[in-house]
Order: sequence, then structure tokens, then C-alpha cells
Amino acid sequence: MRIKLKDIVLIVIVGLLIAGFGAGHAFAANLYVVNNSNNTVTVIDTTQHNAVIETIVVGASPTGIAYNPTNKKAYVVNRGDNTVTVIDTLTNAVSGTVPVNPYAWYVATDPITHNIDLNEWVKDLPVNYVYVTSAVNNSVDILITTFDGLLTLPGGSIKTDLPPGIGAFNLALDVARQEAYVVNCHNNILSILDLKSKAMVAKVEDLDDTDGFIGVGVDTGFGKVYTVNDMIDVVPVVDVETRKVTGKIKVGKTPFNVIVDSFTHRAYVANRGSNTVSVIDTAKDTVEATVKVGSEPVSVALADGMAYVANCGDSTISVMDTATNTVVDTIVLPGVKPFRGLCHWSIAAF
Repeated sequence: MRIKLKDIVLIVIVGLLIAGFGAGHAFAANLYVVNNSNNTVTVIDTTQHNAVIETIVVGASPTGIAYNPTNKKAYVVNRGDNTVTVIDTLTNAVSGTVPVNPYAWYVATDPITHNIDLNEWVKDLPVNYVYVTSAVNNSVDILITTFDGLLTLPGGSIKTDLPPGIGAFNLALDVARQEAYVVNCHNNILSILDLKSKAMVAKVEDLDDTDGFIGVGVDTGFGKVYTVNDMIDVVPVVDVETRKVTGKIKVGKTPFNVIVDSFTHRAYVANRGSNTVSVIDTAKDTVEATVKVGSEPVSVALADGMAYVANCGDSTISVMDTATNTVVDTIVLPGVKPFRGLCHWSIAAF
């Protein structure tokens, strides 16, 4: 795959998990669907027969979204106008827009509260950080957001040591280690960033003998990074301590993205070419199940024992019970046409 500088239909879905403690479990109640073709975010309530409850206007050609449970804000990356839209998920209102570097794609949030000196007058301010990849700038932009989410400001960027051209594409965070792992869509390099020093500290080259890595996830308990390239049917595994590839796991055809559950130590790989999800046991680095889902799955999100699989070929979400590795429901995305071209959906759940 090669990313082209052209408009594409890209939908990013975020399932927000309403927190619940004590008796019972929390349930995913809302899906946030980012519509690249009309510059909106559609909010779907899964507890009301998947009813559309809100349509939120964001920036141009939105591509990625992440949620911060600390301040209840969602951050939408707008590739078309180089901005990030901040959404208050309690009211579904836009609370701010922040500029970022060109051709931004993916975003991740650090929910840990950090205290910084913002300037000579504002000291010891509690903030969270938001990280946005810039493929053209080969960097990860830092956004500083107050713990209540009322203010979000640019906070500089972390440059990656990559050849000129389109590079830094997708990222995963280990907030305990304060490291970010960045895959690059036009080479076979994993960049490792230190979030404290705001610098690239290592890179793992030759993940495989082809370039174009587009997906990444990390098992923070085992210190393993799982990388995905849709031109090969294996997942290279990197040890974060040794900075070396320790194995390659055979998965389905055209793997497109990966998400890791560090509590159950399972990785879920969306195989677009075979309409399956590979479930990897990250303790053994072996595939324990292959689950048939919808047409052209491209991403997986996890919430409350369920895996939500975005299928761009038939505009559905397969709901998979992670205890049994079986599909228990299918959600049809209202008003979204199937897209069989350069579909680059992304899905996250909280």
C-alpha cells in the first residue's frame, strides 16, 4: 500500500465506554463515527437500537480520533486543514480547534495528569498530553490540554529520524514507560520516542523486507510492540528493551491494523484480505483463534469484553465476544455506503 495525497472516504469510529464500578459492568453506549467525505462526526447510541443522536461538524477531511477519559474529551485529527477538533463528549459540542503539522493521520492520548510550568506566570499547571502523527513532517505533534479539557494548546513536536518524504503514520503509547512507538508508511522502521525528553531515542530497522507499515499496538505488560503492514501476512514483534525483532506471527491476508489488550494479553489483527480477525496470545506470540467477520475489516476496538470490528466493505461493525472469540452481533452503519477503494478506517473504544 502507498498513501496518496488525495481525498478518500475514511471513517473513524470511537466507542465510548461509560465507566461503571461496583455491581455489574460498564457498557459501550456511544459510537463516534468520523465521516471524511462530509467533515462530520456522527454519534450513535448503541443502547437505543443504534440510533443517530448527534452530528458534529469538525474540520476538513477528518481521519483519526482518540478519547481521554480524564477530561472526557475526544480529539479528531483533520488531515485536510491540519487541525485537531476537540469535542466535549458530555455535551457533544466542539470546545476548541488546534493547529498541527501537515498531513496528520492518527492521534493518541495520555490520560495521566502531568504538572508543568506553562509560562512565567502559570506554574505547576495540571495537564494531559495528546500526540498526533504528521506524515509529511515526519514528527509527532504534542498538544497540551488542561485536566478539565477547557484549554488545548500546541506544545511543540518530536522529530523522527527518517528519510525525507511521507513517514510517521500511526502510533501507540506506553504511558507507564512514557514511550511512543511510531510506524512509518513509506519505510520499514519503528521509531521509539521518549515522551519525557521529547526526543527519538531508538529505531528498529528492517521490521520486514518491505516498507509501508500502517498499524501498531503495544502489550505494556510484556513490553512487546506488534506492527502491521498490509503487503505482508505476518506481524513482526519488537521487544522494547532489546529494540529488536523477536518474531513474526503468521496472520490472515492483507492485515490492516492491530490493537492489544495488555490486561488479557491478546492482540487483535484485522485481516482485510481474508475477512477475518486473528487473535494472538501475546504471552506465546501464537494465533489462538481466527474469527470470520464482515467484508474487508480494517480495524478493531475493545470495550467491556467485546471487540468491535470495522468492516469497510459492507459498512458494518462486527461485535465479537472476546471470551469465546465469536461474533454475537452486527451493527449496520446508518447512511454510510460501502467503500472498496483506499479505505482507511480506524476504530477505538473506551
